[in-house]
Amino acid sequence: GGNFDIDYEVEGPNNRQLFKGEAERQGDFVFTATQVGEYAFCFKNGLASFADKLVEFDITVEDEARPEDIAKRAKRDEVMSSVVGIASDLQQITKFMKYFRLRENRNFATVSSTESRVWWFSILESMCVVLVAVIQVYAIRALFTAKRSRL
Repeated sequence: GGNFDIDYEVEGPNNRQLFKGEAERQGDFVFTATQVGEYAFCFKNGLASFADKLVEFDITVEDEARPEDIAKRAKRDEVMSSVVGIASDLQQITKFMKYFRLRENRNFATVSSTESRVWWFSILESMCVVLVAVIQVYAIRALFTAKRSRL
């Protein structure tokens, strides 16, 4: 439907299904790729025939420390450690910015639909006020014209 829900599926290189979800609004999935190859990310909007959706996803590749690499990494100097720390902090900031952009898009859609509903409700309410005023005018006229005919 139009409630930011979407179906998704993640498949590994051997076409084996890793994750599957239906009518999900958001998710955060972490997994270790054990095989070399292409992974497929499929998103479906089959429930909504009229509502377009914006899908944002982020793939982060991290390398785990292998025993043979630990000895090499121990030889890094402080400057390299600082550069790696700054890069990590920048990645975290970028991730937060993407998250807030996603929330902004979702909230903007909510505000737009609410604004439309308020506008149509105010039009309906104004028409009801005018209709009640017209009915009151005719009711008062009918009361006074009925009294004149009796005299």
